[in-house]
Amino acid sequence: MAPVHRSSRLDSTLLVLVLALACVVSAAAARGEALAARHRHERWMAKYGRVYADAAEKLRRQEVFAANARHIDAVNRAGNRTYTLGLNHFSDLTNEEFAEKHLGYRHQPGPGGLRPEDSSPAAAVNVTDAQLQSTPDSVDWRARGAVTPVKHQGHCGSCWAFAAVAATEGLVQIATGNLISMSEQQVLDCTGGTSSCKSGYVNAALTYITASGGLQTEAAYAYSAEQGACRSGGASPNSAAAVGVHRSAMLNGDEGALQVLVAGQPVAVAVEAEPDFHHYKSGVYVGSPSCGQKLHHAVTVVGYGADGGGQGYWVVKNQWGAGWGEGGYMRLTRGNGGNNCGMATHAYYPTMDTS
Repeated sequence: MAPVHRSSRLDSTLLVLVLALACVVSAAAARGEALAARHRHERWMAKYGRVYADAAEKLRRQEVFAANARHIDAVNRAGNRTYTLGLNHFSDLTNEEFAEKHLGYRHQPGPGGLRPEDSSPAAAVNVTDAQLQSTPDSVDWRARGAVTPVKHQGHCGSCWAFAAVAATEGLVQIATGNLISMSEQQVLDCTGGTSSCKSGYVNAALTYITASGGLQTEAAYAYSAEQGACRSGGASPNSAAAVGVHRSAMLNGDEGALQVLVAGQPVAVAVEAEPDFHHYKSGVYVGSPSCGQKLHHAVTVVGYGADGGGQGYWVVKNQWGAGWGEGGYMRLTRGNGGNNCGMATHAYYPTMDTS
């Protein structure tokens, strides 16, 4: 039988058909992915009661949500982290929008700064080996009844007020046995400045708290997530919620010093809340190598310990609602070179001392 010779024209036709089929399959896959992403966003909207102003805003938020979901899925799929990420009530925000609305820590410049009357000198905390060895291996102030339920700062950069109040609530309970949910709104309204919802100083908040003679309760002076007029003058101070003075400490990366402080009471600290904080769901969070260079968020350390594999962690109380992280908390790595995300840089805490 004579050999059959295929023409180059036939080969070209087959190639075109194969490429066309590949394009059709690819387009169908893309449409399928887009449809799945849209349905996923719709389910998320229903879960969190999200409503948008118009179709254009919904489409934009859907695109942001899809990008966040892809990142979350990729990180979790890689399986090389000690923590997992997850969708939450922030999942339709870009990292920039999230930072603008949900952070807000500024470092107090000290004497000669914006509000020198709000500043107390930051002292270095020098811890001896004997002090460190005498601290418990683990502490959880939640289990000891010194931590109020997780709160939510909303779309207001008031983390500095929440961290200061949480540290104060803890100390008052330890000293008196009374756990009192105190008013962040009073601190937000009365700690000076005209834009306290954009950012503020933990030092200034603690100065006001110690000078106020006792904050009002949360119920009496409710949080509104926006700055208002100071109303503390029209109400008697809640003396049951009074503290003596406050301290600020330069830890210089010394996690041992922070451990000694937290063994005694909840402590407010500054951290860098890098983008994956936005999506944190569970596990022991380890920041990127550069995490800690930009301290822009205040949280409260309410304990420390280690997981089953021996990895040390800090128990961090945040104020982004109980739907974020582990019921509103984060376990952030302790040890492994120290000062992850700047945790052991600046510490703030009230005391019952009067001098």
